[in-house]
Amino acid sequence: MTEKLYEYVGFIGRLHYIRDSIRESWHLWKEKHPDGLRGCLKSSLLNFSEHKPQDDEYDKTEYAHLHRRKTRQELIRVSAAVMGIEFSYAAETAFVSPTLLKIGVDHQYMTFVWALSPLVGFFLTPILGSISDRCQLKIGRRRPFIILMSIGVILGLLLVPNGEDLGYMAGDIPPAQNATIRTVISYRTSALSYERNVTLTEDEDELKLGYHPWGIFFTILGTVLLDFDADACQSPARAYLLDVTILEDHARGLSTFTIMAGLGGFFGYATGGINWDITMIGELLGGHVRAVFTLITIVFIICVICTVTSFKEIPLPLLEIVGAAEDCSKDECTRIIKSTDVSYGALAEKEDKDSSGDEAEVKRSQ
Repeated sequence: MTEKLYEYVGFIGRLHYIRDSIRESWHLWKEKHPDGLRGCLKSSLLNFSEHKPQDDEYDKTEYAHLHRRKTRQELIRVSAAVMGIEFSYAAETAFVSPTLLKIGVDHQYMTFVWALSPLVGFFLTPILGSISDRCQLKIGRRRPFIILMSIGVILGLLLVPNGEDLGYMAGDIPPAQNATIRTVISYRTSALSYERNVTLTEDEDELKLGYHPWGIFFTILGTVLLDFDADACQSPARAYLLDVTILEDHARGLSTFTIMAGLGGFFGYATGGINWDITMIGELLGGHVRAVFTLITIVFIICVICTVTSFKEIPLPLLEIVGAAEDCSKDECTRIIKSTDVSYGALAEKEDKDSSGDEAEVKRSQ
C-alpha cells in the first residue's frame, strides 16, 4: 500500500512524508521534554554526576575515619597539597618575570600580566566555591576541585619555561645567530634592548632579536594558569582538611596546614637557588629554569596525590541524609530533656499519689 502511494505521489510526496514524520517526532519529543534541549542536557548531566544513596547505604565503618582524632602524620598528609602549591609559587615568583622579559615583554606590560590572574580570580573564585559546596560527585565535594586546579597548575608549570620554544614551533622568528644580545644576567630586559656596540634599525630588530608573539602568548597563558589555579586550589584544600577532621582537630590541622605551606615556600625558593646548570639534571633537562620547573612539577604532583588519597569524603547526598537523621535525633533528645514534668515507673505512681493526697487535703480545708 505504501509503495503504491509512493508511486502515486512521486519523489515530492516522499519528501513531504519524511517532513511530516520528522515534525511529528519533534512534537512528541517536545511533549516529553518541556524544558527544551538545554533542560534535557542539564538533567542528563545532573543524573550522570548525582549520586542518590538510600538510607541504608551509609556504612559507619566505611567513614569511621571521619569521626576520630587524627595523628600528626595524617594531618601532614592531608596538608601536603598546600606544600606543593607553595613550591609552585616559589618557581613562579622567582622566574616568571625574567622569563617574560626574555621573550620580549616590556616592564610596563609585565605588571599587567601579573594583574590578569587576580582579575580572573575576582570573578571565578566565588563561583567555584559555590559549585564546590553543591558538588554531588561520588568522590566528594573538595577533591574534584583540588584535582581540577592542580591540572591547571601543572599546565602552567609546563608552559612558563617552554613558552618560547612552543612559540617557535607555532611560527615565531628565532633570533639571528650573529646578533649581539645582552648576557649580563642571561636575560635581556626586552626585545628592543641591545648592546651599545650594535646599531640596529627598526627593520632589523625582528631579524636580529627575534619576534615572539606566540611565545609571549603561551608564556602569559602559563603565568595566568599557574597563578590563578595556585590561588584557587588553596580554598578547597583547606576545606577538605576541615571536612575530614573533627572539631577538636581543627586547630591542630590548620597549624599543620600553615607549617606545610611555610616549608613548601622555603624549599621551593631553595630549589631555585641551586646552580642546576653545572649538574647532570640541568644538562639533561636543558638548563637551570627548566630543571627547577621540572623538579617542582614532580614534587607538586606527589604532594597532591598524597592529599587526595588520604581520606575518603562523604558524598553530598549521603551527607544530607546523615545530617537530617542526626538533626532528628538531636531534636528528639532535646524534646525528651526539656520535658521535665514527665515521670516514669514507680516515680510516676508516687507523684500521682502525692498529687491526689494534696487535692484531698485542699477539699477538707474547704
